[in-house]
Amino acid sequence: MIVGNAAFTPANGVTGSGNGSLLNPYTIRDLNLTNGSGAAISISNTTAYFVIQNVFIFSSSYAIVFFNVTNGEVSNSTLYQNNHGILLLYSNDTDVFNNNFVRNSVQANDTGTLPKNNYNSWDNGYGGGGNYWSDYKWADNCSGYNQNLCPNPDGIGDKPYQIPGDSASADIYPLMRPYYPDTTPPFWPPGSKLIASHVTLTSLALNWTLATDDIGVVSYRIFEGQTLIGNVTANKSSFNVTSLKPATSYTFKVQAGDRADNWSDGPSLSVTTPSKPPWYLTAAFWIANWYLFAIAGIVLVSAIVIIPRLKKGKNTASPPNQLIDQKHGGNQDLIGSGDNSSLV
Repeated sequence: MIVGNAAFTPANGVTGSGNGSLLNPYTIRDLNLTNGSGAAISISNTTAYFVIQNVFIFSSSYAIVFFNVTNGEVSNSTLYQNNHGILLLYSNDTDVFNNNFVRNSVQANDTGTLPKNNYNSWDNGYGGGGNYWSDYKWADNCSGYNQNLCPNPDGIGDKPYQIPGDSASADIYPLMRPYYPDTTPPFWPPGSKLIASHVTLTSLALNWTLATDDIGVVSYRIFEGQTLIGNVTANKSSFNVTSLKPATSYTFKVQAGDRADNWSDGPSLSVTTPSKPPWYLTAAFWIANWYLFAIAGIVLVSAIVIIPRLKKGKNTASPPNQLIDQKHGGNQDLIGSGDNSSLV
């Protein structure tokens, strides 16, 4: 029994190291449960992301009950001979797919949300399929997204399975045979690589080859050594690593995971960050001492431009003796011509 996000604890059946986020949800899995007088699993008033997976619930009054829940998932599980299979009461954004509903008196019920508006999904799309319902009455003669390629059976019922309740929900792609859990991890193509780029003193960018899966890859995990440092959705093949140290060696690894929580190791890479530059080459030093460089620039300009011009101007001036000769030159000409007596 879980009431509120804070109740997702090991004492209440939570396994794994999830934190309730989209990419790292809480998990409740690998359990055999029965409760003849109540609910085997009851979750209410939560908004954290969580997954119920690979559980077998039998002979219970209620197998699974959600009340006022968002962001839940039930998959890869079997609900067998319970009075009620799964009840979604005033809950939304919940996914129910790839489960087996076998001989429950009431297989499922979905009331939708308040106000009446359904946001719950009872299948995983055409490629992933919905659930197996032991009371499904329709045939499988066709295939395709709209089940209109006939005759061509594909293991999916030609008509949706209607879910009782006010929400008018339906499993669009009901399975014709019981679902067996996916145990095959994603596959990495030969030559897959993990590449580092934009390596700085404290950060770098990782890029990797995409993996494949028989059902579909849903996310990638990024490790530094044995420490999980990131998780991205399947449509991304890159991750930025920060808070590194200069001149330090790091080993990175990427993993691919599918919806059944099967993980496979991908390529790895060792990277050494650059050494820290000398103090006099750092931007901080130049910014803090800009005025010193301004003064040095002025002195340098003076030495190269102004001082040589002053020296050149001094060298082109007439010497003192030459100035005297020029000053008295006119008188000498006068003395040298005309009548001397008249001058006396």
